Amino acid sequence: MTAIEQYARRLLKDFHPIIAANRAPVDVVSRDGQAPLFSRGAGGLVTGLSSLAQATGAVWVAAARGEAETQLRLDDEGEPMILETSDGGRFQVSWVSAPRLVYDMYYNTISNPLLWFVQHFLWNLAQAPILDETTHRAWTDGYRRVNQLFAQHVVREARRGHQRPLVLSHDYQLYLIPRLVRRELPDAVLQHFVHIPWPTPQYWKVLPQYMRDEIMDGLLAADVIGLQTSSDVRNFLLTCEENMRLPVDFRQQTTFYRGRTVWVRSYPISIDVNAFQRAAATPAVERVEREVLRWRPEHLILRVDRMDLSKNIVRGFYAFDRLLQAHPELRGRVSMWALLQKTRQDVREYREYAREVQQAVRGINERHATGEWLPIRMEQRDDITRAMAGYRQFDVLLVNPIYDGMNLVAKEGMVVNRRGGVLVLSENAGTHEELGEWALTINPFDVDATAEALHQALLMDPVERLSRAERMRTVVEQNDIARWISAQLQDIRDLVEPSAARQPEPVR
Repeated sequence: MTAIEQYARRLLKDFHPIIAANRAPVDVVSRDGQAPLFSRGAGGLVTGLSSLAQATGAVWVAAARGEAETQLRLDDEGEPMILETSDGGRFQVSWVSAPRLVYDMYYNTISNPLLWFVQHFLWNLAQAPILDETTHRAWTDGYRRVNQLFAQHVVREARRGHQRPLVLSHDYQLYLIPRLVRRELPDAVLQHFVHIPWPTPQYWKVLPQYMRDEIMDGLLAADVIGLQTSSDVRNFLLTCEENMRLPVDFRQQTTFYRGRTVWVRSYPISIDVNAFQRAAATPAVERVEREVLRWRPEHLILRVDRMDLSKNIVRGFYAFDRLLQAHPELRGRVSMWALLQKTRQDVREYREYAREVQQAVRGINERHATGEWLPIRMEQRDDITRAMAGYRQFDVLLVNPIYDGMNLVAKEGMVVNRRGGVLVLSENAGTHEELGEWALTINPFDVDATAEALHQALLMDPVERLSRAERMRTVVEQNDIARWISAQLQDIRDLVEPSAARQPEPVR
């Protein structure tokens, strides 16, 4: 048992922990006869929560999203399933199965794009969104219904235990969970963590009042609300004050609702530094790295992203194009390696954006490429081995999201790289709060300034490069995933009185 697991279990010895998140901690790789094979799930949320689940022994309530997961749910007789991954992970999963149309409304109409776009400031408000009967029905019959199904599973799992329930719900898909669970389990301790940015009160008014009020009513049933940055905490408290007309204490970071104190705290998510460094030193990564060394020019700029509108990929390519135009002496001496993963292709805006990304790459390569040199090498695949090799090899890491809750790519890259790589970082990435002092900060909308930052990074003195990189690596090592977990668990012990039972609230 690791140190963080011992610490977590000591802190939570009086609790029965349950995690609720849309994604499960595992992906179903295949079914060999009747025996499914599992791999650990990808993505920042799953990575962070997997450590938390194993540290606390929590039951994980997750949606059965695809056919393979739905089949697992049909095999289940009500008890949480014990799932073991190929890398030795062990999880208890309780599957939530919603009808396909219901899940589609919940996920592809409300969660993505509506809430995701609101919280990343992505809507072109002169044209979108257009909210109509389809939207309202998707909220009622999709988002609200799936949250109710999740709550039923959480309550069922909570009642299996003999200790006080501790429910750790996560992210924008499950904003209604705390209120629904509180009605059934008034004595439960509830925390909800929001992994994406929290926008200003005014921008929330893109949503109709009943939606945003229901979101806030759901969240404010929690004892502790966790967000990524101090800016997110401030915006959340301002939303309570301005949109909900609630009393707020900015100094104590609390608000008061239905006779209860709600604590609002920032917990910047991170990575398992030791595990990540071990994974980056495997023979498979070294093989890819040798391949990269055969084609890379003198300078290598790297980006690793999902093909999401919030990641600002097209502007990043335009900035690289401006760099080559402004500094023709770099042609043939620098390439950008873009490791991109398609995402949410069920949503029209994401399909269109994927095409824009591909068109931008084609146009830049046609303008600048020679027979021996390709300016942008774009790969569309989810391949952590290649990403690790890229982290080891980059001279400049470009992380330029429009807005991002955290962005673990910045942390992963700076931990693995040993070339004195420079981080060019958007001021709107959550990780800027921790690493911005030593990165080259950019406005993500300013392609000329981004091009100049890339040029500055390429020409930076080697001593300064190494010094900046070492400072960032130290920050990430000190604020790793164990600290993210322990800070939350410690606050649960310190802020929430374990013996303070509450009476059921009236149903509204």
